[in-house]
Formats: sequence, structure tokens, C-alpha cells
Amino acid sequence: MRRRAFILLAALCTALVVHTPAASAANTAYVFAYFTESPNMNGADYGLHLAVSQDGLNWTPLNQNNPVVTPTAGTTGLRDPFVLRKQDGTFVILATDLKGTDFGQNNQYLHVWDSTDLTSFTGYRRIRMHNLATHTWAPTAFWDASRGQYGIVYSANNGSTDVFMVNYTSDFRTVSANQVYFSPGFPVLDGDIVVDGSTYYLYYKNLSTGLLYGARSTTGAPNSYTTYTSGLRQGNAIEAPLLLKNNAGSGCGCGATPSARSTTTTTPGPRPTSAATPGRRSTSAPTRPRSTPNTARSPGSPPPSTTAWSPGGACRTGCG
Repeated sequence: MRRRAFILLAALCTALVVHTPAASAANTAYVFAYFTESPNMNGADYGLHLAVSQDGLNWTPLNQNNPVVTPTAGTTGLRDPFVLRKQDGTFVILATDLKGTDFGQNNQYLHVWDSTDLTSFTGYRRIRMHNLATHTWAPTAFWDASRGQYGIVYSANNGSTDVFMVNYTSDFRTVSANQVYFSPGFPVLDGDIVVDGSTYYLYYKNLSTGLLYGARSTTGAPNSYTTYTSGLRQGNAIEAPLLLKNNAGSGCGCGATPSARSTTTTTPGPRPTSAATPGRRSTSAPTRPRSTPNTARSPGSPPPSTTAWSPGGACRTGCG
């Protein structure tokens, strides 16, 4: 899985993605979805937490840093929460079905909720993505206009290496058969996808080198991406990249943090009542599988801040 730790000027990795309807209001803040965990497991809580920020760097936990919703099926816990604003302006929340740190566990399911405003969450269910003896980690989703469907992309092992799988759906209830979406010849982890105009951007971790890279495609079709950046690392380890346009509409920046996904919202109050445009997913989990936790958080402490730097390296392009 991943520790969603990489932000493009406005969001932390493990994040909430939103696709912006043409008539949506201008965004004035960001929402961050996360779970809590520390090296000694103090304050560990595998429910969906939300935090809000006006600059994408400094965050205030909502709901007293308590979960706004918790899975009741499967492992009864989540990691890697991801929020997508759908074409109709409502939201869907996807998350890895894993409570704790048993990263060797096989699980074919994702947790799913619906929301109209990110203050109430309905229609809880789990959807089966495949029948393989592997995991289903770090989901991301995007609108594929050519198919008229959403693609759900996640990390899995196809029996020989770590790849990204994809299933297509119209309702986030029934999905197509899984197929390999990205397998560049080396193991990969924690993909994040954003569509900018006619270009599809996929950022990912190369498990062989430990670096983050960006790839792009003109169609978004499976196995159509070409890597175009050099590798990026910040600190001893990095993973779970996240792409997000900033609210000012002036491009992107880059940063890295433990793990998070972020989303854009119009109101930064306690438990935002509306979200404006789709940013990128906001999943914030201090740690993810295959990574060593580098940030500890107690229940009362806010999510970690991100480190931002000027666009360059692996995240120079893609947020136009």
C-alpha cells in the first residue's frame, strides 16, 4: 500500500480527488482525508478522518479528530482513503480494506461510501475488484470520457510483479473485470491519476529504485502511459504521489508528507458542508504498507504539515 505522501501545491498524498463541474463555485480551501497511526500504535484509528486547510500546508482536524465514518464490514478498518467528485457533483469515497498493518493479507475488496456534501456518508458497501490472491491497495479513480465510465485504479500483484489494475464502473457498485493498467517492466506502487485537458497523468512509485515518477498518456487507456520525468525522492523514503491543481488556478507545487489524500472544498468550517472542484484525492494515512512510518500522530494532534517546494523534477508538469 502506500503512505500517501506527496502533494502538488495543495494537497497531501493519500487524498481526495474531485472533478470540477463547470458551474461549481471557486474553491477557497482544501479537505484532507486520512486515518491515524503511530509507530507504537497509540492513537491508531482506521476510520475516515477529515481535516481542512486554506493553504494545503497547515491543517485543522474536523470532528475533534474523530472519524466521520468507520467501515462495518470486511476488516472493519481502512487505509488510503480517496475522495472523488463525480460528474454529477456528488462524491464517492474509496478506501483500502485493511485495519492495522498486516500487509501480507490478501483482500479483493474496497470500501465505498457516497456523499453529497462530505458531512454525511451513505450507501456503505464493499465492492469486489478481482479474484486474485493479492491485495487491493491505494485506490484512485478518474472519469474516462471516451468510455463514459469511471476507472478505478489500484495496486495489486498479478502473480509475477506489482502492477496497477483497473476496473471500470458507472455507479461504483458493479465493476468490469480487472485488467492490468500499468506495468512498466518493474514493480510499481501507489498510482495517482489526474486528467488535464486531453492528457492523462499517472504518478507512481518505482519499487526497485524507491523513487517517484510521472507518466502520461493521450488516451488514458490501459498500458498507454510513457514515463516522462526523472525520479524524485525526499528524505529517506517517499511514496503515494498526489496531483492537485491549486485553488488559485496558477499551476502546481510539490511536497511530501507521511500519507494523505486531499480534496478541495469551498468551506473550511468544522466538517465542511460543500466541496467545490475535484482536486486530487486526499487520503491521509500516516503510514501505508511497505513503508516505514515517519510521522506519529496522537488522536488530538492535527495531521502533519507538508513540505512544499517550487515545481520541478517529477512534478513539473501535469497540473497546467
